[in-house]
Amino acid sequence: MFGKAKMRKKQIVITLCFLLAFLPGLISSSPESPGLNAEVEKILAQYPAFNAAERNTLASKILKLGPKGINILFAGLVPPGASDDSKARFAVNSLAVYTGQKGREKDRILFSRSLIKAIESPGDPSVKAFLIRQLQLVGKKESIKTLSRLLHHAVLYEPAAQALVTIHSKDAEKALLKSLRSASGLNRITIIKSLGELRSISAAKKIRKYASSNDIDLRQVVLFALANIGDPASEKILSRVNLAISSYERSKAPSLYLLYANRLAESGHITLSTRIARSLIHYYTTPAEGHIACSALDLLVDNLGNRSLPVLLDAVNSPNDDLRGQALDLASMIPGKKATKAWIQKAISGSPAIRAEIIAMLGERKDPVSEDFLTGALNCKEKAVRLAAIPAVTLLQGSRALPILISHLNSTDIDEITALKQALLMMPGNLVIPEAVKVIDKVPPLAQAALIDILTDKLAVEHKDKVFSFTKKENIDVRLAALKGITYLSDPEDLPRLLELFQESTTSAETALILNAVSACANQIEDSDNRSEAIISEIQICSGKKQADLLKLLPRTGGENALKTIKAHLDSDDIKVQTASVVALSSWPTLDAADDLLTICLNSGNRKFVYLAVQGYVQLAVKANIKPEEKLKMLREVLDIPMQNEEKILIFKGLAAVPTKESAEMVSPYMEDPILKAAAASAVVRIITARKRNEQEMPGIDAILALKKASWAVEDPEEKKQINVSIRQFLQDSGFSLLFNEKDLTGWKGLVGNPRSLAKMTPDKLESAQKEADNNMRSHWKAHDGILVFDGKGHSICTAKDYRDFEMFVDWKIEHEGDSGIYLRGSPQVQIWDPAQWPEGSGGLYNNKIGPGKPLNRADYPVGDWNTFYIKMTGERVTVYLNNVLVVDNVVMENYWERDKPIYPLGQIELQAHSTPLHFRNIYIREILDKDRL
Repeated sequence: MFGKAKMRKKQIVITLCFLLAFLPGLISSSPESPGLNAEVEKILAQYPAFNAAERNTLASKILKLGPKGINILFAGLVPPGASDDSKARFAVNSLAVYTGQKGREKDRILFSRSLIKAIESPGDPSVKAFLIRQLQLVGKKESIKTLSRLLHHAVLYEPAAQALVTIHSKDAEKALLKSLRSASGLNRITIIKSLGELRSISAAKKIRKYASSNDIDLRQVVLFALANIGDPASEKILSRVNLAISSYERSKAPSLYLLYANRLAESGHITLSTRIARSLIHYYTTPAEGHIACSALDLLVDNLGNRSLPVLLDAVNSPNDDLRGQALDLASMIPGKKATKAWIQKAISGSPAIRAEIIAMLGERKDPVSEDFLTGALNCKEKAVRLAAIPAVTLLQGSRALPILISHLNSTDIDEITALKQALLMMPGNLVIPEAVKVIDKVPPLAQAALIDILTDKLAVEHKDKVFSFTKKENIDVRLAALKGITYLSDPEDLPRLLELFQESTTSAETALILNAVSACANQIEDSDNRSEAIISEIQICSGKKQADLLKLLPRTGGENALKTIKAHLDSDDIKVQTASVVALSSWPTLDAADDLLTICLNSGNRKFVYLAVQGYVQLAVKANIKPEEKLKMLREVLDIPMQNEEKILIFKGLAAVPTKESAEMVSPYMEDPILKAAAASAVVRIITARKRNEQEMPGIDAILALKKASWAVEDPEEKKQINVSIRQFLQDSGFSLLFNEKDLTGWKGLVGNPRSLAKMTPDKLESAQKEADNNMRSHWKAHDGILVFDGKGHSICTAKDYRDFEMFVDWKIEHEGDSGIYLRGSPQVQIWDPAQWPEGSGGLYNNKIGPGKPLNRADYPVGDWNTFYIKMTGERVTVYLNNVLVVDNVVMENYWERDKPIYPLGQIELQAHSTPLHFRNIYIREILDKDRL
């Protein structure tokens, strides 16, 4: 006995020595090693990376920590919805991208083996699926064994198969082929699809037997695989279309057959590929099937080269527009005079429509052999042929075509003249201008107008007198073309004759063109004070409409005397002249007119004049080169004037163009006005989004609340939708995340007791109670169209996570006699109820006994409408805004469950349920960390 005890003692000593020798190493290699964990956390805090260089730097730092560091990273991965592991996922993916780069084989092997080890270890399948997708990016031969074992896994077979496809090696193909023997159901479908993507010839024979399966999903994937593999032995299967299959499968059959033909060509089976292409061209000719025939024609040309010319020539006879167009596009693939002559013969024997299409192609082909044919087509009786020949001849002959194009200007067809004009505009000015001037008096009016346009386009100022001569022609088209032309060809010396033309003009179209020319000429005068003199002189000698038209022209030229002239006519006895003066003043480009416009706003009894004055004043304020605060001062001055709603809307638009915090504050109160709320809301939205876009500031809580209010005030559904998109983006940019994912109840649980009773429960009792509460929750709380809906028959719902300090937004809606609330840290509550029964309104801390319990203001919208809370809780204090109105201002929330204690420092958020239906949406939360408080 003594000997055995001594022996055991010796063994214990040896064991202890062994452990003491290796214990430091075991501790340092533990994933829970504090130092290594801290290093990984430090790196993770820097994700997501902002660019590739930063991503690579962070990945390199993780790799330097070795397999232990990578394992710590893997340990941070959790199933979707369990918690936020986005940074860990970013980091793992960055390692996959980094190690997959060329020249990083050593790093790739390290990361690949770490992934393999993690995939083979016990763990959640959804996490493993993510790891397999990363292995897909970096895995090679070393990963095939692991992936092949997963091909029959109930969940992981699909990512494993895709990873093997990406590896794309013989060993990967063998692994998939081997697994096919025992595969069934979805595993079999996935493996066959993968073998098809690998284009495995060995698989073709094994899977052909499934092509007539009664399983539609299996049948479809087999046909795809056979088509993509391109084995000649599969032709009979792919050429047959079983009438018993679904209409969807029948519609996809030609596409698969075409894919098969392409794969045959790629593997050298040209004869069979060509035969299939010919059959597809022959049988698929309807408009709905044209894309099949076009693709088949493309394949056939690739297969036959120059020998495909007869097929192309035949294809232009097709009634299918797409196929004809494709044949003509492919004609350039077969060069040479012989092919060109064949196309000419085809054009001669074809219908006018086909001849026109071939002529257009021959122009693009630019083969001199077709020159005589194309030139002759200019004289064809068929208009479509002539119109095609004009650009074709121009493309082929270039400037040499000028004489023959000019000779065809005797046409009276507007389409032909337009085509000739476009062709002549392609010619150099030094060539086309002399020819145009030479014939302009001899051609019909349509051609004269076209030639004037050409002289204008080529800026033929040396021939402006010729253009002026056409301003008095009888034909209206010629006159208008000439009047448009003199705008670009005239100079200040021409002002007298332009003003003479103005006095003679009788139509509004002519008058507008002449005034454009007058303005253009006047603005060529260098001295700005003299630009308006000729116009002002003309104003003094005319009256009525002519005087009014000239007054409205003065803002284009500007100058002190011009502004004085406008002001002098503001009190004219002629209402047309008076109106024109107000229009001119409201269009004045500088701040010199601001005071006079403001005077009209204050004193005029004419609604039209006030509207014009406000419009002009706002434009001046917005466009003026002054500081934003000076612009706002101007806009505030006009906003304070009593006026109609239409004018106020103009001012809102002006404020929206000066996006500052102050401009938003000026407009926001008008969102309470029943008539102006939509226009005011649109302006507020533009101001806030512009400030964010210009990165003047991150959106604050005030801005988000204002956007929330605006989303209810606007009337246009699309605008409302866009505002809500902006709100979501602003919330995310400010660090808020969705507390309710709008799809299901992930992250929520049924309510079990209160903080005091929960603390007394044993783990077993708590687990049982939680299961019962969760079942009740799922029976009465549902996610429907992005809304969390309570049917009024169950119990409260609460977050699965506890929160300390936080900010949250939540939209809520109740029905008549509705009663609810939001518990903070498991304690009641920010009150929600029907204000018809509780006139003080919602938002108060109802269960406070010592501190304020009622809201400062009643801000509820009518029952049935959506309301928005903004709730902030830091320490013991709570702030609440309801519909952008402060209702609780930094009030201490008392502990309802234990009155002698302060509120709990940590707890869940609850949505209280009574016996009335409830609706919640857009539930966002941002945890306030220590650094945020500082």
